[in-house]
Amino acid sequence: MAGIPALVEQGLRKADIAEMLGCKESTLQVRCSIAGISLRGLKRIRLQTSGEVALSPATLAGLRARASAMGCSETRLVGDLLEMIARDNLYDAVLDAAPLQPAE
Repeated sequence: MAGIPALVEQGLRKADIAEMLGCKESTLQVRCSIAGISLRGLKRIRLQTSGEVALSPATLAGLRARASAMGCSETRLVGDLLEMIARDNLYDAVLDAAPLQPAE
């Protein structure tokens, strides 16, 4: 049971987790409910051409709020962000965990 939250965060569905544990999905749901374990983890945004991207609930909420403020869908916002990152080669700037230090 202790490993279930990690499986949920990896994007596994209830059916997948139940199969791994050798139980029914309904049994998994009941046991997790009793143990206080949420089976709601990553949310998925469907991309038009290449499948889905798994996002944490907090990330999705932030995207929804920003998209709403911009008057577009979260899918459109994600697409626009990814297009901009690829077009302007911003991968390092976006993914760099430490602030860039000015050259001396």
